[in-house]
Amino acid sequence: MTIDPANSPESFDPTAAPATEDVINRGVRLGTVASVISGFYAAAPTLGMLDNIFNPELLAVWPLRDEVSQQGVDLLLSGHDHQGPLRSEWLTLYGYHPAVPPTESARGNTEAAASHAQRYQRDHFAAPQVADAPADHIGPELAYAGHVATSIAMQYRAGVDVTAEGTDLLAFCTDHLGPLATAVADETEEHAETLTYLAIALLTLGYINELFSFAKFVAAQAA
Repeated sequence: MTIDPANSPESFDPTAAPATEDVINRGVRLGTVASVISGFYAAAPTLGMLDNIFNPELLAVWPLRDEVSQQGVDLLLSGHDHQGPLRSEWLTLYGYHPAVPPTESARGNTEAAASHAQRYQRDHFAAPQVADAPADHIGPELAYAGHVATSIAMQYRAGVDVTAEGTDLLAFCTDHLGPLATAVADETEEHAETLTYLAIALLTLGYINELFSFAKFVAAQAA
């Protein structure tokens, strides 16, 4: 892949969707979104997380500008949940006896956790907001995909051919994160009562759609 002069950090506009070929901006945005939403699945939200997710100034520049993501943003702008009810909801949705199983193993793929742990080590992935969750949990999987998208963006900026990385990310999305995240988001919409988790489900679906589009584009490019 060759770098287009327009595809540069200087062209970054957080209030508009980047062009399809803008690998740098798209990858950075995916990494930013993943760092936010992954934590809401891995543990009950902290006060700091809530301050950020309900901050209207930050929501105004939410990195993904697609219709589904903006529906999630609009929902967050419509009110504010408190930490106590959200702790209870997180336990109900994803806790010890979850209404929404958050791992691949709980959904029948018992080999995913071990293979993902090896993958994360290979790609030097570590994220404190999901550190206590199993490797095949939606939280780490979302954060890992964001880590890879950001890495692709930075390598591309340096002139590195990232076609192979895009192909690998696409396979991970197709075989693992895509099916898991879509099921978890759909079931969260069905069971959630707080606007926070209804919004997180929408933000997740927007993220997955953009992640697939990004990975397909990068994978399809010739060196």
